[in-house]
Amino acid sequence: MIRNIIFDLGNVLVNVEYERFIDKLTASGVSKEAYMNFFKGGNYRLLGYESGEISTDEFVTKCLTGLNLDMERNDYANAFNDMFSEIEPMRALVRKLKSQNNYRLFLLSNTSPLHFEYIKQKYDYVNLLEKYALSYELKSLKPEAVIYERTISHLGILPEESVFIDDLQENCDAAEEFGIKTICYDKNDHAGFEKMFQKMFDS
Repeated sequence: MIRNIIFDLGNVLVNVEYERFIDKLTASGVSKEAYMNFFKGGNYRLLGYESGEISTDEFVTKCLTGLNLDMERNDYANAFNDMFSEIEPMRALVRKLKSQNNYRLFLLSNTSPLHFEYIKQKYDYVNLLEKYALSYELKSLKPEAVIYERTISHLGILPEESVFIDDLQENCDAAEEFGIKTICYDKNDHAGFEKMFQKMFDS
């Protein structure tokens, strides 16, 4: 029996639109080539911020220096946070599940302090989740095996009673290695997800 529903954050509960962040940087004189080179192809996770290796201050300093940006620290933080928007049907689903109170609702996400605090303030339905397993607090990233081990312990759940919803198949595959059921979410086919979701809970 499923007792726990674990959501990913980016492109599951909120849209992630990197182009909005890039546009703000290019407007401040950073070329797309410089952006891609600094972020190793756009992957800022490699800087160690999402895995909790560096602080927010260290991250912002690295970015301002590495991108040669003449920008106030707060302005950079605001630009970095300007890449999210609500996924309305998932907001509705979280609220429905919370009101029914049949399952424990959790979050497992590769994220950073800047992003997560911003999202919690802007998207109130994220606060309906009972507990968060965050990469920067667990000092590990999906799809590394260790983050699932730490998540199971941190949330106090049994894997066989849990389903994890993530937008990346590799993250779902890694969770399944621990006996967690998964659904790979495609935000462009929410109706298809709803069918899979319902089927899983009916079986």
